[in-house]
Amino acid sequence: MSSAPLAEEILDIVSPETLEEQIREGFSFRVIDALGEFLEVNQLELAEALGVSRQTLARNIKQRGRLSPHISDLLYRVARISRRAVEVFEDKQVATSWLKTANATLGGKRPLSLLDTDAGAEKVFDLLGRIEHGVLS
Repeated sequence: MSSAPLAEEILDIVSPETLEEQIREGFSFRVIDALGEFLEVNQLELAEALGVSRQTLARNIKQRGRLSPHISDLLYRVARISRRAVEVFEDKQVATSWLKTANATLGGKRPLSLLDTDAGAEKVFDLLGRIEHGVLS
């Protein structure tokens, strides 16, 4: 499996060197559809994973034409963890299924549901590292 810069591709990031600037400007609203399609979730499920309402996403797009820096940062976090899951499982389908399935190590929560906070994302990232190295407890 290629270790292509999945997060950057999903979010249509032109240059990783300007990532911070792109987040501050706000990603194009199209990245919601791209990331939702990649994860095989609808806009409501993705909004829930981001910890925002679908109405907030719609308002963002209507008022700004772009996503807010906060939502853009959350989308980047989800895309980055998604990329890591694909690297660990070496299969997109397995990775996306894992992200959407309750996990006993995460207290019965779905990894995707924890990505709305840095602390939750760190737990998921750490668990992926343990899985990669065969250390599950």
